[in-house]
Amino acid sequence: MVNLDGAPGPQEVRQRILELNTSVWAFAALSFALEAGVLDEASKPSTAGQISQRTGIPEDLVNGVLDVLVALGFGTADEHGFVASPGLVTISSGRAKKLLAADLRSTRLQTADLVERATHGTIALDGWSYPDPKLLEAQGLHSAQMVVPWVELLFPHLEGLPERLREPTARFLDVGSGVGRLSIEICRRFPNLRVVGIEPFEIPFTLARRNVAEAGLGDRIELRPERVQDLTDERCYDLAWVPVLFMAADVAARGLHRVRTALRPGGWALLGSLAVEGAEIQPAVLRLVSLLYGSGRLLPEHAAAILTAAGFENVLALPAMPGVAGRTIVGRRPVDE
Repeated sequence: MVNLDGAPGPQEVRQRILELNTSVWAFAALSFALEAGVLDEASKPSTAGQISQRTGIPEDLVNGVLDVLVALGFGTADEHGFVASPGLVTISSGRAKKLLAADLRSTRLQTADLVERATHGTIALDGWSYPDPKLLEAQGLHSAQMVVPWVELLFPHLEGLPERLREPTARFLDVGSGVGRLSIEICRRFPNLRVVGIEPFEIPFTLARRNVAEAGLGDRIELRPERVQDLTDERCYDLAWVPVLFMAADVAARGLHRVRTALRPGGWALLGSLAVEGAEIQPAVLRLVSLLYGSGRLLPEHAAAILTAAGFENVLALPAMPGVAGRTIVGRRPVDE
């Protein structure tokens, strides 16, 4: 039932809430299947009984989870059993499995934290300030996923960058390096690359030092407890990552002036933002997340304007990539400086 003014009536509101509840449970079922090892058993046809025997999960529970995965289009079931779709197998096996699990875990923990804030009356817009190591690690692995599309899709179109990153002198600035996962991943892609990661918060900084040491990259990744607006490096880096989605606009503006000075002439800056225009549910959610992260309604075009004002050229806000929530904005320090 819809009211005369076009707004949804009580029954339609209840129906929409039911659909939201269903989506939450479907998300939970997928997370369970991944974390509990159900998907590990589903790359080839397997019955619920066989998966139950191999995982120790009650057969009825396996059946219930598989029903949800089939309804989502993530697999098929027949007399031979359930088999996951090729696309799901690709992103839930090998190293991709760890990244998918981190993505789902990060969303799960952050949304639960938002509701807990309301429950305990601790509501504040204080930007990214999560102390939970599990959440920080999940977010770090989520961020590291960007390196693959950067290397394969973006870098070839940024003049001179692929060649620079392969040079013995190659250097990368990771602003807000968190737990260090992005720095570690890009080092693995470019064997000559040296990284400086700056992270002002103690908990992720401590985790980053541990992760870098465990990765055996302590000689290539230097970590500093530093804010981007306090950066004093000059003409050091070929590439800088600046996640402005975690910064207020004035902080981003001051920081990008410092980043420009820190880049070598012809070096590139990559910015990451979340907020986008649109009345649909996904843009609305991204604007909410952007607000909680600290950047407010910093749209890609606003980030591009800040980059231009800081003296960058070849500034471009890139189109969204399928399956990636954030937007990337690029700019280059003039070559002739």
